[in-house]
Amino acid sequence: MTNPLDTAGSPEELFSALFGLTGEVAVITGAAGALGREMSRMFATAGAAVVVADLDLPRAEDVAAGIRDKGGRALAVALDVMEETQIVSLFSRVQQEFGGVSILVNNAGIFPVRPLVDMSVSEWDKVLDLNLRGTFICTREAVRSMKATGKRGRVVNVSSIASLHPVLQGYAHYGASKGGINMFTKEVALEVAEYGINVNALLIGGVSSPGRKPGAVSTVKGPATQPGRFLLGAADPWKHAVGALFLAGPGASHMTGELLVADGGFLIT
Repeated sequence: MTNPLDTAGSPEELFSALFGLTGEVAVITGAAGALGREMSRMFATAGAAVVVADLDLPRAEDVAAGIRDKGGRALAVALDVMEETQIVSLFSRVQQEFGGVSILVNNAGIFPVRPLVDMSVSEWDKVLDLNLRGTFICTREAVRSMKATGKRGRVVNVSSIASLHPVLQGYAHYGASKGGINMFTKEVALEVAEYGINVNALLIGGVSSPGRKPGAVSTVKGPATQPGRFLLGAADPWKHAVGALFLAGPGASHMTGELLVADGGFLIT
């Protein structure tokens, strides 16, 4: 990457050089949810063709249609990240229709609250399978595609501050899954750097969206429910999407294996 300060003659050109995704093909999992939707819209606005992958196909179609209405390129695909065959088929379709993936955002995840003493093995397995195993399979298939096409690629894994510090009681399975994603990020980054693929994780916290607002559920206990723990308050999903855009763009070309925290100040309180 050449120094953008030597070539950019305007703020718009500098932004494009650092954050532009023109010509890129991005697969975003969990793309119909609040955060995935904003990532999809933001990546499309930055110039990428976006594959909106989600278990809820009608909602994914709505996100893709909104992107196309504004002149962007988007394809909605039904995807259950717990099903390996569906993931393999997805990346095969992306190869056929777009010439391969260059950006993968592993955003699909669940975060059910369940006290340890009440947690069943099946509940534990579901969270670990969806959050961690799904990230593994999607990343494996994306890297295979990137290697085959010779594209410099980006993988962005959406993790959580729950991987570094307890946030809620009843999150043992969730925190474990996200902690696994953190180490998976570093291990894969080490392995695929020789192919020109960057792998980083975005650790988010304090997302203001339905069902996930700090302090909104009084029956749940933990640091995240304490007034003032999020110094900057809860963030709208688009603010976290900015972090994903940065990690997926040219400006982060010299970053790999990193854990970028966006938590509104939770970890310093």
